[in-house]
Amino acid sequence: MQKRAISSRFSEKAVSYEKYALVQKKMADHLSQLVTEIRNENEVQNILEIGCGTGGLTRVIRSHFSAAHYEAVEIASGMLEQAKNNLEQHGLICSFSQADAEEWVWEQQAKSKDLVVSGACFQWFAKPAHTLKGLRRILKPGAPLIFSTFGPDTFWELHDSFANAHAILGEKGVRHGLEFLSARDWHELLEQAGFTDIEVIRKYERLTYPGVRDFLHAVKAVGASASMEQGSGMGRRKLLAEMIRYYEQTYKREVGIPVTYEAIYVRAVCSFDDFCYRYENGYQIK
Repeated sequence: MQKRAISSRFSEKAVSYEKYALVQKKMADHLSQLVTEIRNENEVQNILEIGCGTGGLTRVIRSHFSAAHYEAVEIASGMLEQAKNNLEQHGLICSFSQADAEEWVWEQQAKSKDLVVSGACFQWFAKPAHTLKGLRRILKPGAPLIFSTFGPDTFWELHDSFANAHAILGEKGVRHGLEFLSARDWHELLEQAGFTDIEVIRKYERLTYPGVRDFLHAVKAVGASASMEQGSGMGRRKLLAEMIRYYEQTYKREVGIPVTYEAIYVRAVCSFDDFCYRYENGYQIK
């Protein structure tokens, strides 16, 4: 999915994001707990947040590390404006940058950050392995990377319903939505990028909506619906109708339809070896 489309969609939905991003808020709460467990917090002087969104997580961490320099990067201009307003209302100071973090990170000074944090953003990376190496490069030795993202079991009811809808219509099935990396995938990528002391936690969150259309409306309201769109016209409408019919017939209960999220929380440490030196000077990384 093109970065321009991602930026545009999230900017358009910046105002409605807070109302509908229920699981993202839960993830931010858990992530902030992991961040505030840092023991040597007095040594945390330079913090970077990747994908700050509307600033919910930013506000909590900025408040906790009040003496640190805090920099937040966000690709969507609309989200960035909401984040700025959010922090200004609470009297908090933060340096904001609108940029594609996957490119931006390579332009920053090496070994300059005491903490890198990100909430529900890394699933949008086009080059996660390369970007993790870039984040590893700008962290000081011994500094942590703490982030949350979504795992492959997210929206499994939806994906099962789409697969069955394709089959019922005699069509070849296609994926609707992002291909999420698993907890094991992230662990391996972090090891390859030169991180140590890697901890990965999986948690399942389940929301309930009156019907499938209510769920799809909520997804659209947070800006994530573009990743689900496949095709157009009559064929797509028939597929969507069949998917909704199957989803509600198969999964709907008295309280509504369930929607499952697999939340992945990761904490890793920038190792003390010569990884950064080797990478910056063009040596092959094994």
